[in-house]
Amino acid sequence: MLIASQVAPGKPEILHYPDVPDDERRRRHGTGTHTDLASVAVSQPTAVVFEFQIGSESVVTGGELLVVWRWPFDWSDLQSDHPAGDGYMRAEVFPVEAQQDPQVKLGLRYNWIAGIEPWHHQIQVRVTAGELRQGDRVVLTCGERSAGGGGWRAPTCAARRCRFLMLIDHQGNGRRTRLVQQPSFEVVPGPPVGLSIIGPSDAVVNEPFKFIVRADDEWGNPVPLASVPEITCDGGEGVVVDAIAADAERRVSRFRATAREAGTYRFSAKAKRLEAVSNPVTVHVSRPARHIFWGDLHSGQTEIGCGNGSLAEHYAFGRDCAGLQFITHQANDHYVTRDDWTHTREVTEAFHSPGQYVTFLGCEWSPLTKDGGDRNVFYRHDEPVLRRSDRFFRESDPDPTPDARTAPEFHEVFHDLDVLVNIHVGGRMTNLEWYDQRIERLCETHSTHGTVEWFFMDALDRGYRVGLTAGTDGVMGRPGACHPGRRLIRNLKNGLTAVLAEKLTRESIWEALQNRRCYATTGERIRLRFEVDGYPMGSEITTTGHPRVEFQVVGTRAIERLDLFRGTECIQTWPVGPLIRSPDTSQVRLLWGGTERKGTARLQRVDWDGSLTVDQGGLSLLETVNFQSSADGAQAVAPSRIEWSSQTAGNMAGIVVSVTGEVGSELRFETGPKSVAFTMGDLAGEGLTLPAGGVNRVVRIGAPPSPDGPQEFEQSYVDIAPLAGTAPYWIRVVQVDQSMAWSSPVYVTRG
Repeated sequence: MLIASQVAPGKPEILHYPDVPDDERRRRHGTGTHTDLASVAVSQPTAVVFEFQIGSESVVTGGELLVVWRWPFDWSDLQSDHPAGDGYMRAEVFPVEAQQDPQVKLGLRYNWIAGIEPWHHQIQVRVTAGELRQGDRVVLTCGERSAGGGGWRAPTCAARRCRFLMLIDHQGNGRRTRLVQQPSFEVVPGPPVGLSIIGPSDAVVNEPFKFIVRADDEWGNPVPLASVPEITCDGGEGVVVDAIAADAERRVSRFRATAREAGTYRFSAKAKRLEAVSNPVTVHVSRPARHIFWGDLHSGQTEIGCGNGSLAEHYAFGRDCAGLQFITHQANDHYVTRDDWTHTREVTEAFHSPGQYVTFLGCEWSPLTKDGGDRNVFYRHDEPVLRRSDRFFRESDPDPTPDARTAPEFHEVFHDLDVLVNIHVGGRMTNLEWYDQRIERLCETHSTHGTVEWFFMDALDRGYRVGLTAGTDGVMGRPGACHPGRRLIRNLKNGLTAVLAEKLTRESIWEALQNRRCYATTGERIRLRFEVDGYPMGSEITTTGHPRVEFQVVGTRAIERLDLFRGTECIQTWPVGPLIRSPDTSQVRLLWGGTERKGTARLQRVDWDGSLTVDQGGLSLLETVNFQSSADGAQAVAPSRIEWSSQTAGNMAGIVVSVTGEVGSELRFETGPKSVAFTMGDLAGEGLTLPAGGVNRVVRIGAPPSPDGPQEFEQSYVDIAPLAGTAPYWIRVVQVDQSMAWSSPVYVTRG
């Protein structure tokens, strides 16, 4: 039974009083109520009124009344200085008797993150003078619109159960009493703005395969469609498509297809004004030795942890809405109670279905970076004992298993267990000072925190031999199909991990991961084959000759370029897509990207808000490139000026514009990280590449690649450099939409 929530001994804690009847809690501690919301639409501006009524225990000077809510729910920011502004909040005292202590004064503060686990977002009402006594009321209004403000915008992630906790710290000593719980409310999705169509990467002639179509609102929440989408296939009459049914909640439509001839097919879905094209589906004459299967080894957290939704809802979303084929849930271990672990084991096993959906039991070991940092642990088999880094909840019957609080202890405990570990940049970046090759065989290069190629390169520089993964690391309950929302807590859309395995079983997926036969993408189901001297990605080989690299890529969009690396050095680049250059058009693509500094989501984020102007001529905005959130946007504000709001975290983003005017007319690109003046004449050849500080921050200006360029590319390369020792070879794929894929390295030793 949960007694208290805390960060660490001596820190503020929430007292839950599970054994005290509700009536006694109300009499002693008081009550907390708020506006009956029932349901709100994502990002809907609203007003919420909270009312505290004081019980028999007074609230002294320095005491606090608090409203807190869980990490995923990115309500817009609040402020108390501008009544006419968005998110305005105010607090008033109503004494039970008019003559009673009229000198009570309150201070009001909003904290986007505070030290209450896992209810990180907080409104703090402090008694700065006087005392609140029994029967006194404090009314807190958030999002008041009487003065013309835009209200308080609801979270961007849909949820069946969203709630506030109302707390009172009577003495101001950090012992926060949880008031009797108010009912939860629902956050419902908005109207559909986009479609996704997802199929398997591999299929066999005359054997049916399934795919799904999902509609999303602007914040990435699945939205039911009123009618079944229309499906077509670029393979012509050789493919038969049948509708099966929508899922129980109508979040996706299901289809079955059968191809009579081998080939690579793409399916198109259309629902009124919405259209989408599927990932490439390669149909083989006979079953290939290894299939590409897609999954999420860092799918994130649920109500077990600091996330949204139940574990069953989480697994069901990954299977039904994201089309994942394997998954592991990764709650931060310090949140996981003894009962939570038992529940996790049971639900994980209940969802496991060999041949259809593979689930791995998992948990994230989560100390501070100085002690080792976050590491995803997933188990080959069921494991009744959970070995944690810490525990943030006090229980009436605590788990007696001792904690492993530092990386040396972690390695000692886990070294001989049947586990795999995924090192990564999360809430607490893995500290690479500690590493165990036996179990730490995987490294994450992309998640909703950011694109962290620099982290992978740090591992390579240290001589570590890892395979590459990408995942969600989300808290919004959308594994495999997550969105950063308004970027209160995350930066980018999720990534995916592909494995090359014989079967869709735990044993086969595990064997592929153990041998690093996997690759990472920024979420797109790009087909990638990479070999050195005939050995697949992840291999360790020895040769006395010159290594021969071979690869084949089938993209989801036109391919812009391929980069081949030896270690952290790019030794060859293949430009694939043709550039748009003609006398009839003056198109320019401006890209910006990179990372502010190494660390978690907020530390990585770069603010690129800026503008492009031309001194003699005109500008037309043709398209945006790889904008990750609805909080991003670009618009023409004058015939000669375009402005944008954009943030990156390792990824590249930008715009494509059409320029009219003289060749020598000056254009000026202005952002906080980098500004530059240039002319169209400066963009001849390869254009401009401008370092912009930070971690791999860069600005690239030049002709855009054609969106109709090749979607398939294969090549070979022999490295004739006279080198000795061990070197990892790997490739990076960049599409014209700035989506990316990374192969796991082949580790080549030359004598």
